[in-house]
Amino acid sequence: MSRIQRTIGFGGRMFLDEVEWRTYCKRKPVRYIRTLKADVCQICKQPESPENPLQFAHIIGFDIGVIELGLTPDFLDSEKNIVTAHRRSCNKQSELNLRRSMERLRDIGVRELPQYLPVAIQQVWDATAKQSPPL
Repeated sequence: MSRIQRTIGFGGRMFLDEVEWRTYCKRKPVRYIRTLKADVCQICKQPESPENPLQFAHIIGFDIGVIELGLTPDFLDSEKNIVTAHRRSCNKQSELNLRRSMERLRDIGVRELPQYLPVAIQQVWDATAKQSPPL
């Protein structure tokens, strides 16, 4: 059985539980992206080149997603969070900072973060609520 077939996933959950989160704070998870790449970069709309191939890029990156926000690797590797981007010129442009990642979560309907996350993260979350119009 392949390594990917042995993973059981997170049952469709968007957030880690506290024990999972604490474990991933010690070492980030492996990424398993199962979608197909687009034919062109979703950032600049240009095709790949030998010097600048296309690759998958996370909109909410693993550092922010797992460590700061407690998101599951399954969510981070899902179609909701993946774009195709040029490795050299567009990959970093696709990744959001902490505040914009929180705004994106609000845009897709997230109302609260897990309570185990640090107070500083909860405060930034609360600040984004005051800046975001209601859905």
